[in-house]
Amino acid sequence: MGDKYSQIELEMQSPGTDDLKKAQMPSTSLRIHPGGIEGGEDRVWHDASLPNEVFPDLLRCMVAILENEECAAAFDMGELEFTPVPGNDAVGVYFHIDGVPRESRDDSPDLVDRTALVEEIYTTIRWWVDEALSVNDDLTDTEWFQEIDAALTEAERVLEEEEGIR
Repeated sequence: MGDKYSQIELEMQSPGTDDLKKAQMPSTSLRIHPGGIEGGEDRVWHDASLPNEVFPDLLRCMVAILENEECAAAFDMGELEFTPVPGNDAVGVYFHIDGVPRESRDDSPDLVDRTALVEEIYTTIRWWVDEALSVNDDLTDTEWFQEIDAALTEAERVLEEEEGIR
């Protein structure tokens, strides 16, 4: 990755052990770190109280990014927008907060490397899923987990078959 793009890191809280032991869906929080994780402790957490909706959305966007298409993933308080940059292997990343007009915020997206962004989305969600299953491997029988698992399986298929990434 060249110096012209920001790094991006996703930091996610571990899934709630008590909820998982009861096969209930835990909420989680996700911190987006355009520019890298260092110095990012003051960034706002973006809550994902319904990971069965947010994670499939992010994985769907990961596939869209690979196809150089725009996409947005909904979070509790807004949406994370991804816009391919024509002619570059880059993606503009912008978090829109519901109820806050763009003109009152810095509207410039962070420009990140396309491949690094795809890998970051995949590895972060894969980590969360693996953590959840290590607590309760019966989660695969729950409807909410099956939504995440199906999206992850499709994303893995696209990564492997179309992009040669695994």
